[in-house]
Amino acid sequence: MAVSKANLRKLEYLWDNENKVEWIQTFIKIADKEGNIVPFMLTAEQKELVDNLEHMNIISKSRQLGCSSITVALSIRECVINENATCVLISHNQSSTNDIFSKLKQQFYSLPDWLRPGLLTNNRQALTFDNGSSITCMTAGNKDCGRGATYNGIVHLSEFAFWKNQDTQLKSILQAVSSSATVVIESTSNGFNKYSELFLQAKNGENAFKSFFFNWINGRSLFENHYKMAVKEYKAKHNNKMLSPNDYDEEEKELAKLGMTPEQAVWRRDKISVSGIDAFHIEFPATPEESFVATGSSVFDSSRVCSILTHILEKKVLPLSIDKITGIPATLRQHVQNKSFSIWQIPKSGAKYYLGVDVAEGLGGKRDFSTIFVMDNDGNQVAEFKNNKIKPYEFADIVDCIGRWYNKGLLTVEKASGGHSVIERLRYEKHYMNMTKYKTYDEFNRAKWQVGFDTNNKTKSIAVNDAREWFDKGLIRINSKDLLEEMKVFVAEDNGSMNAVSGSHDDLISAFWLCIQGAKNGYWYPF
Repeated sequence: MAVSKANLRKLEYLWDNENKVEWIQTFIKIADKEGNIVPFMLTAEQKELVDNLEHMNIISKSRQLGCSSITVALSIRECVINENATCVLISHNQSSTNDIFSKLKQQFYSLPDWLRPGLLTNNRQALTFDNGSSITCMTAGNKDCGRGATYNGIVHLSEFAFWKNQDTQLKSILQAVSSSATVVIESTSNGFNKYSELFLQAKNGENAFKSFFFNWINGRSLFENHYKMAVKEYKAKHNNKMLSPNDYDEEEKELAKLGMTPEQAVWRRDKISVSGIDAFHIEFPATPEESFVATGSSVFDSSRVCSILTHILEKKVLPLSIDKITGIPATLRQHVQNKSFSIWQIPKSGAKYYLGVDVAEGLGGKRDFSTIFVMDNDGNQVAEFKNNKIKPYEFADIVDCIGRWYNKGLLTVEKASGGHSVIERLRYEKHYMNMTKYKTYDEFNRAKWQVGFDTNNKTKSIAVNDAREWFDKGLIRINSKDLLEEMKVFVAEDNGSMNAVSGSHDDLISAFWLCIQGAKNGYWYPF
């Protein structure tokens, strides 16, 4: 078939990797929700994903946003324009694998005859083509996927949070992935596991994956008919009146700020009436943390955390810039400039301040942070320090300097890890006297005062619950976005321990509850 120059130029344009969206919309058709075969016109979320995919990608999403449809289309494109491309689409169960293979065949046969490559095999849920390319659909079971294979095209891991042996399976698959492949892990939430760990690390820039999040509010185009039905039922029950933003509850008001329409609010209420609020948060999250927390046991009130965080963002509550900080010691100035030390209020003459201090080993990378939470006598957070590259002996100098600047505030330092070293240096080299102490008795019943906070299962449980009470009752004003983000993923586990979920940090939370223990102590040691 002869091709005109104009069409040839168009084909050259479509074959460019920068124009994947246009290629799919030009050549591929899909079955819509009514079963009609129509051109594949991508949603805004699908376009964003296609245009921004990198080598390693991980997606947290609301249900039914079309991730599998777009990865099928990308796989077909990969195998049409490239020889010897190998793509694999892996699902969490056999039913899902069957559905994806059906989508694959439907989209493949929708290609124009002149474009569609010759099909060599169409069995066992795999298509192989006469140009050497192939697309395989498989189920993630107990046996390692990808062993002995090589994948250089699209590698899609669907509903990864529901896989068995996630860690082992992922390692096996990634060993089979070449540098030219595009790996896409996507899932709705299923508690805290390897998937949530990978996603949260990616979101924090702590692993090789690029994170994407697609909420149900922005994915409205796929649910328009559902919204219309929900509105019709709502009006029938309310004298033909529609829900107004004035009728929203507190959570709905926050969702409206994210773009939720009254039609979506009606649909949401209908869904919640059937399945409950937690189930809705899991399947239709507004934020990734919301879905993870809904399937776990959050220690801090999630709605209060989100409300305070929203207020901070809306009111632009920011740390003071260096030019507005007067009287700061030279030792601390560099840490303000490198964003380790955040100050919302400089010390006031005669005021009392409390400092909670959590010490890490200062090894950098993904490891723990050394942190300081500074609070005034009215419960207002005035400053915060966070850095994971400072060694304990260096951190002792910083703690001493911040403590003395804030009117020789009361230091509560945890006796764990590098905390022992910091306490010794503060006490006996820096002669810092205003530090939390506790009384012990030796074998002769002689009282002995110990400096610092001795953490064990009992004392930590008490301290965390004290912090929880202060937070829930509004006895403390938190200005730190980082601390609030940690609160989102700080959970109580089945064994009773309370920690950040795997893949996240809780170092600022530790400094927070240590500070409160100092304030509750009631002792002050002037020097």
